[in-house]
Amino acid sequence: MLSTYTYRAITATTAIALLSVSAAAQQRTVTAADYSRAERQLASYTTPLVFGAGVRPTWLPNDRFWYRVATPAGFDFIAVDPARGTRTRAFDQTRLAAGLSTAAGAQYDPNRLPFTSFEYAPDGSIFVRVADKSFSCNPETGRCGAAVSDREAPRVAAAGRRAAPPDLRSPDGKRTAFIREYNLWMRDIATGKEMQLTTDGVKRFGYATDNAGWVHSDRPILAWSPDSKKIATFQQDERGVGEMYLVKTKAGHPELLAWPYPLPGDSIITTIQRVVIDVETPRVIRFQMPADEHRTTLCDDISCNVGEF
Repeated sequence: MLSTYTYRAITATTAIALLSVSAAAQQRTVTAADYSRAERQLASYTTPLVFGAGVRPTWLPNDRFWYRVATPAGFDFIAVDPARGTRTRAFDQTRLAAGLSTAAGAQYDPNRLPFTSFEYAPDGSIFVRVADKSFSCNPETGRCGAAVSDREAPRVAAAGRRAAPPDLRSPDGKRTAFIREYNLWMRDIATGKEMQLTTDGVKRFGYATDNAGWVHSDRPILAWSPDSKKIATFQQDERGVGEMYLVKTKAGHPELLAWPYPLPGDSIITTIQRVVIDVETPRVIRFQMPADEHRTTLCDDISCNVGEF
């Protein structure tokens, strides 16, 4: 049996050794390989390793829907008709890749097309956005061109007066919704006639604003009802919320970016008041409930589930 003195000496020696190992581990330099190994655990790397999962349907006016799904080769766009029980490709990806390659002046893989979403136009063509440019493509021939169509016509007609803000087309393809001076507006595609849907939107308390956190833009955040008669959206209250500042570097003077962004411990955070807008009247129907606290920094609540009314 060890004496008390010997036991204490061994214990002390072991403790010193452990502390030395711990200190050495803490002093170890983190290498580029360590960062690379950690980066490979992010969702952008691991998600493509799981095939056929994570399906999020985008419903169409004719009760069909499409979705994008991972495959061993890349990604497929699938169209489904529940009534008929059919499941087919949403379009010819090989032809579309060739058409986009020609139109955009780049080379695209049919299994890894440079977009994750698309929109059907009333004439059957599809709209895609690649590298900040919009293209109109024939889903059968794959031929693509700059997006100048009945959907884009109001923007073209407005050229020279003012740049039209981003809009969101209704399921029937007849109307678009957009933001102007913190209020939501609607435009008839055929006639170009505009109608103001809300009137009490102000700075930091606007309708359908895309300013949830890191992702923010001028596009409206909303969901059309399947019959194109109502819009689900919100009035986002950012009054009193602290600002986030970033500096955008470029040749010459840098650009300061600032937008509302609450941080942990702030007493005032972003909230949203949910509303449904009857576009025929128009009339704003405000939910009789307390304002919701914002729950995400990557997308606004409705845009995280586009297509669900």
